[in-house]
Amino acid sequence: MAEGGPRPELDLHLLECPICLERLRQPKSLPCLHCFCQDCLRTYITKELSGKMASGTSFPCPVCRGMATPVNQTETKENWQKQFQTDAVIQELIKLKVQSSKPLYCTPCQTKGNPSNPARFWCKKNESGFCETCKTDHHDIVHIGCDILDITRHGSNRPKQNSSVPHCNQHDENMVWYCEDHKLLGCSMCVFKDHRRCEAVTTATEYIQKLKAGSQLTDMQAALKKGAEVMHSLVKDFDEQLQVMVKNQEIALQSITDLRQRIDKRLDELQKNCTDKLITLFKDEKRKLDDSSRQCERLKKSMLNTLKSIKATEENDNTETIVLYQRGQAEVESCMVLVTEMNESFTSVNVKHQTKPELVTIGDDAMGDIVVEKLPRRFPESHGYLTSPMSGRRVREVQQFDMKTTSDGSNCFAVGVVYLPYNQIVISDRNNKKLKLFTDEGQCLDELTIQGTPWDICFVDDETVAVAVSSSDGIHVVTVENSKMSCSSVICLPDGKGCLGITHINGRFVVCTNKKEAEVFSVTQDGTTELLHQYSGKCYFLSHDPINEDILVSCSTNTKGEAVLSRLSADKRNTTVIQEGIVSTAAGVTVDRDGNIYLCGYGSNNVVQMSGDGTHVRELLVSSDGINHPFAIAVCGDMFAVTAYSKNYVRLLQLY
Repeated sequence: MAEGGPRPELDLHLLECPICLERLRQPKSLPCLHCFCQDCLRTYITKELSGKMASGTSFPCPVCRGMATPVNQTETKENWQKQFQTDAVIQELIKLKVQSSKPLYCTPCQTKGNPSNPARFWCKKNESGFCETCKTDHHDIVHIGCDILDITRHGSNRPKQNSSVPHCNQHDENMVWYCEDHKLLGCSMCVFKDHRRCEAVTTATEYIQKLKAGSQLTDMQAALKKGAEVMHSLVKDFDEQLQVMVKNQEIALQSITDLRQRIDKRLDELQKNCTDKLITLFKDEKRKLDDSSRQCERLKKSMLNTLKSIKATEENDNTETIVLYQRGQAEVESCMVLVTEMNESFTSVNVKHQTKPELVTIGDDAMGDIVVEKLPRRFPESHGYLTSPMSGRRVREVQQFDMKTTSDGSNCFAVGVVYLPYNQIVISDRNNKKLKLFTDEGQCLDELTIQGTPWDICFVDDETVAVAVSSSDGIHVVTVENSKMSCSSVICLPDGKGCLGITHINGRFVVCTNKKEAEVFSVTQDGTTELLHQYSGKCYFLSHDPINEDILVSCSTNTKGEAVLSRLSADKRNTTVIQEGIVSTAAGVTVDRDGNIYLCGYGSNNVVQMSGDGTHVRELLVSSDGINHPFAIAVCGDMFAVTAYSKNYVRLLQLY
């Protein structure tokens, strides 16, 4: 806390109750670290948990909607607010603010019966004020050489106090320790009693320096700013929707009036009923919009205040920074949840007046009806909070790098690729008989020579891949750790069968053999095999559907009517996903997190994306995008890598 008590810019919102907008009285802190007056919180809880919500055992924070649950839920809701912790930091700020605002009077004059005589001097040693007369007659005679301060330039207010540290409510000691395990401030007694076994207990100053040394505060400021912008766009959108609703209401009311002029007075009552219904529905929808807008506005204001507070405290090592950092975390998380929830039911609302085209009789429906029309609409700018399905995204090239290294004896032919979750890519180079490890920026990290000819690669876990070898060695299991590769085991198939395609599912491998009539085998870690299916042609690549665990088999054919992609189920049933047509001579195949399939068309010079059942197919990349004989493909999140037949480069693309 800086000298002189709380700064004016912090006082405006740190010491202000978000409900009554006045200085906090008996501040109570919820788990999300937002503070409210005790009485305001009691009123809010009883109102929130009334009617249908009377049986609720928790309530949402008025600012960020984070759920708060009292320790004793059986106690009456009128007393729930007392169970929440009193915020010691806020109390200290209020205390300093009150003290700094009190005028200072002469101490000797007060003892003489003149309590309102202002002090001109302040004695630091005695902590007393003196007017000019009393200073000469009393202070200077006794306290020679005492450090006395002329405070007239401060407007006779109390001199600035030294930096203050919040006191622990339980032990009345300064809270100078911070436990990172429990995310709590505490005094020495708190640490001794409750945090002796915690691994990360430091002084508050050290933790603040740690936050500043890293990017946490900067990242939090950016996240708060982004969240506030999202809330601002929502508030603006709600305002625009309200204007449209008001306009539609005016049109509807005018329509009712015009119709009323053409019919008999008997319609007076019908007109009133219809108008009342219109206004009631309008008010209901307006209330919903107002509630949503108010929620967004309140969260936006709180996030902007927290952002401003973090900036104001950035140069100081104090406990306020910790409180603001934690509060910012809660607000950013609440913002993300709120945006996601609103997006699920985001609609345009029109309260409309509908009439019958032909009015034959004047009945109860002669005045028409009022309907609420809700149509889906585009969500305002979400700053990345919402993502569209992979099947609805466009594609753009992010990077292209050369995979040929100085030790290569010939041009590369990447017949297999795996995109690891931590932005590293493993490539099997058939021509140079190597596995190569690259960063997604094209930096070569390591190479591993393979005994035999490597083909397709599959992902096993974050630190393990497996490569199919088209010789008697079968399967090589490779560990990728600390940017290095090493062969951990070799699994040989019976009769010296070589492999082309490979995938890993449920602790076992599935491979297709290097034959004109490809055989698909299930292979355990000890080399035990089981024949799953035999195909009439070559199959170079395999993948699997993580949703239903079916095996996807890429079939190399350019014959009309034949399958270029097949699905092999657990009960060994083989079904066609897509026939030769938009894809010819299929090569690499992979599946994304939504279950969409990506297939390389070696003969058709394209890469397609399709639904799991093959009913929805679209070309992601074609020859005009520079695609020429694509061969291997791997997907990781919204990124994917594509290689080409006997080419030295790898293309990295993104779905957005």
